[in-house]
Amino acid sequence: MRWLARNAFPIGLAAAGFTLAVGYPTGDPDTYWHLASGQWMLDHREILRTDIFSSTVSGQPYSVGEWLGEIVLTLVFNAGGWAGLAIFRALLVGIAAFFLARLSRRGGAPLVAALLVVVWALVLSKTRWTDRPAIFTFVLFPVVLDLLYSARAGSRRALYAIPPLILLWANLHGGYAIGVALVLAFTVEAALRRRPDVVPLIMVLVASIGLSVVDPETFGVGGAAGHALAPPRFISEEAPPDVLEASGFIFAAFVLATLGVALTNGGALLDALLLIPLLWLALSAQRHLGFFVFAATPFVAAGAARLYARVRPRATPVRPLPPPAAAALAVLLCAGALASAIGVPVAPDEHAYPVGAVAALKSGSGTLLNEYDWGGFLIYRVPERKVFVDGRLFPFYPAVLRDYRDAVELRPDWKDVLARYDVREVLLMPARPLAVALREDGWTVRAEGSNFVLLARP
Repeated sequence: MRWLARNAFPIGLAAAGFTLAVGYPTGDPDTYWHLASGQWMLDHREILRTDIFSSTVSGQPYSVGEWLGEIVLTLVFNAGGWAGLAIFRALLVGIAAFFLARLSRRGGAPLVAALLVVVWALVLSKTRWTDRPAIFTFVLFPVVLDLLYSARAGSRRALYAIPPLILLWANLHGGYAIGVALVLAFTVEAALRRRPDVVPLIMVLVASIGLSVVDPETFGVGGAAGHALAPPRFISEEAPPDVLEASGFIFAAFVLATLGVALTNGGALLDALLLIPLLWLALSAQRHLGFFVFAATPFVAAGAARLYARVRPRATPVRPLPPPAAAALAVLLCAGALASAIGVPVAPDEHAYPVGAVAALKSGSGTLLNEYDWGGFLIYRVPERKVFVDGRLFPFYPAVLRDYRDAVELRPDWKDVLARYDVREVLLMPARPLAVALREDGWTVRAEGSNFVLLARP
């Protein structure tokens, strides 16, 4: 009862996160190839180290650093289908919300200020609620950050829990490099401030780096850093944030709020060590927005509370609920979250995919050139046809992706690309320049829908 009362706020946010996340059907194109990869590894009892899905890089070695994450998601899918994936995703979102709520009170912010900031942070993070290994980084980032703050406050147990988490993270998803960076920031701050915990932090940092390479897929910090430094900009999530979109607008609001708090109240060295690199990372690609927002949450919440106290110094503070009432509310919210799972979607949302072309694809042959975002769908739904490109990215970057863009955007060498790969069929959006040109050149329409056209060489 006492623990429930003390953690009523983070439990309530966790329940709300679960309720929101469980209602979304799977729709991420990468989910499909992750499940196909995970199933291959379960069937063959070995890690998938070479390409088996494409016609362009078949047999070539590659690594995306997510082997364990793929296996976990596949085991969940095999046990519970698409509904199981949605429930599992909701559980992970709930865990992230729990630790984000804890982070929001680290700066001493009152409940109301923390609630407002966390709600907007969760709204922004909705784009990361996906059924792919990246969701493990979305969860483990606030967990490790909260443990580091707890360790800074004197908890040795929290500090020593970090290296095992980094080991797990390194095998679940390639984003573990940012977890190591968090430990580095706290270690540098402790060294510069000559804090008494600097030696334990150094030990944890060394252990985290050492354990991060205990990964049979060997993606490595270098691979993660290289991806961050040179992302392929034509992919939407790799593009810089767009303030005209909802996530970009909320991110911009957090940036302005962070700057406002820093200008009015100042900031600690640790805040700068955390927020400045994460701001650069967020500006480099949309997929990284949540890291800055999550790390800025305690800073912004505490700053907003201090600003409000200055503006209304005599305002009546909000009284916390009595412990029995807080515990009862936490239980009620959890019960509501569990009840929301009744309506969990049992099928993926495939309205954006060429579902109507599946039958024709199964009866076709030859090299297929497909939309980048449809590669994962085809790997899962039409495994007998090798894809041209898909969301694994690394095997195709840069040569195949360059050829793909040259072809679909009808650049000067597009005919050379089709000839070099001996392309026999193309599956593209109808408005693609290549699709329009091939129709005019007499390619045969084998299947067509509102969002796709399958053309075959005459």
